[in-house]
Amino acid sequence: MERKKILKGKMDLLLEKINTKAMALLMGFVFIVSMLPIWYLAFYARPSGDDYGYSRGTHRAWLNTHSLIEVFKAGIETTREMCTGWNGDWFTVFLFTWMPEVFVPYSFWIVPLISTLAVSISTIYFVHEIAVNRLNFKWYEGITIAVLILIASYQFIPSTAIGMYWYVGTVHYMFPHVLALLLLTYLSKFERTGRIRYIIYSTFGLIMIGGSSYFSFFLVFFLYVPAVVLCFKKFKKILLLVIPFTAGAVALFFQITAPGNAARVGESFGFSWEKIFSTIIEALIQGVVSIGEYACNKTFIFILLFVLAFFVWEYFLKTENRYQFRLPLLFGIYMYCIYAAMFTPALYIKGEVSLGPATMQYFTFILTGAASIIYTEGWLINYLRDRGKGKFGLDEKSFRTCIMLPGICALGIIVILFRGMLSDSVFNRSLEYVTSGQADDFKRQIRSQMEILLDDTVKEAYLCPINHDQGPLMHMPVTEDPSAFTNQVVAGFYEKDMVIMQELK
Repeated sequence: MERKKILKGKMDLLLEKINTKAMALLMGFVFIVSMLPIWYLAFYARPSGDDYGYSRGTHRAWLNTHSLIEVFKAGIETTREMCTGWNGDWFTVFLFTWMPEVFVPYSFWIVPLISTLAVSISTIYFVHEIAVNRLNFKWYEGITIAVLILIASYQFIPSTAIGMYWYVGTVHYMFPHVLALLLLTYLSKFERTGRIRYIIYSTFGLIMIGGSSYFSFFLVFFLYVPAVVLCFKKFKKILLLVIPFTAGAVALFFQITAPGNAARVGESFGFSWEKIFSTIIEALIQGVVSIGEYACNKTFIFILLFVLAFFVWEYFLKTENRYQFRLPLLFGIYMYCIYAAMFTPALYIKGEVSLGPATMQYFTFILTGAASIIYTEGWLINYLRDRGKGKFGLDEKSFRTCIMLPGICALGIIVILFRGMLSDSVFNRSLEYVTSGQADDFKRQIRSQMEILLDDTVKEAYLCPINHDQGPLMHMPVTEDPSAFTNQVVAGFYEKDMVIMQELK
């Protein structure tokens, strides 16, 4: 008996030390460690392809005048040309023209750092609003939820180029995603506080999203609609959301009707109700297929979602919940429909697209999956509490002892036994690229090219080849054909008569 008391005392002491605040610190540490190779490679990243193409006019304006006003004018002119002849995304096209190396050579490292930090901060901000201000969790519990979402999002992101290492891709997809998270946060804050400033913020944000991304616009739109429907009876001011939505819709209209879209996509860009209906059906099917692919190829993210479920259940157990969760099945279905909506733009045009849409589909899957878990667990906890069934895991201590810690240990053993599920993580790929020496080879080769490109006395630039394997980095090398797209945009940016790759003998 005495031995049992000692063991129980030791277990109680261990459980006291492994509290939710300690777990939050641990998860934050894991997230930072997982990002270190990504941030380290930021200092190897270089502009590529469209990064040069969109910003050569502004670069020339800066070199000739060193005037931000002239750079602004050049950016507007490039935006006008692109909206007429190639790309209707007027807001992001304008941002494309402000690539960092327009102003300072070797400043591209700032792009991956700002991109990842912006997504991380906006995700934490959004989760804090929902978890802390809505569900009454502790701030560090919100941090745990956010970093689990971020680890899942970044470690198996479909395209590291889109997410971090390609300026045009990052601005076009990740920046609107950041805005969408901010707008959803403002939506919640406005409904909760009634403060008009959130309507003002949202108006500017939706104008920017309307001029940039269908994906982020859909994400915001499909959450604005239920917010108005569900809150109107108790909160009449919710109708003020019409202001930012209308502003965003007008911005989106100018984007969709820009001649550049039709010029780029062709006849497939036209409007058709039949095509819209068939696209919706295809998207709903494709969503299921993609989840199956995630389960096979990105299995570790489901481990993380299980861990999230364990943590959230414990948070609900110890929290006096103020929120009423209703119709969890309907909520889950609606979350799936939002996820499926991310497939519609690419399916509608049926053209060749980059991994940008796949990246936004994946990020939305993680968000909607996490939301579905939290909502369903909240409903189930309320259901059990309403019926007074305290023996069904509603005791925080027993849940942690009998379910949570053994469950997390079991998941850890699965990961150890099947380490292959981590082999394709961005952490692993980045680490291998650095430790193999390929990153340093790439850096040396780029530096030799830059010495030539930055030399104003050289008008015909003959560059050394670049490694074909660039790991997680994004770089479109110049070719042996001086008329190729990459050669042309690099030549235009650095004001060369010709740029060509010269094979080493």
